[in-house]
Amino acid sequence: MNEGAQNIKRPIAVLQRSINKPVRVRLKNSEEYRGNMVNIDAYMNVFLEDAAEYDDKGDMVTNYGRVVIRGNNVLFVLIEDTLKI
Repeated sequence: MNEGAQNIKRPIAVLQRSINKPVRVRLKNSEEYRGNMVNIDAYMNVFLEDAAEYDDKGDMVTNYGRVVIRGNNVLFVLIEDTLKI
């Protein structure tokens, strides 16, 4: 096996290791949710607690508490503790 193939990371595996961490989930319709990811399944459905919706300016729109985001709506997931701000 070549060296490059050994460094390939599967996105679902990275997300599963990030359970109970704060994340930002951007949807295809530009909505953004922030909260603690408590689970993610094989379909990339994301389960958040302490979740809130934010607008494109970063202002909170609504606080939901618990949210389930269907995987086919997800554009990307940012794991907060890996961000360099």
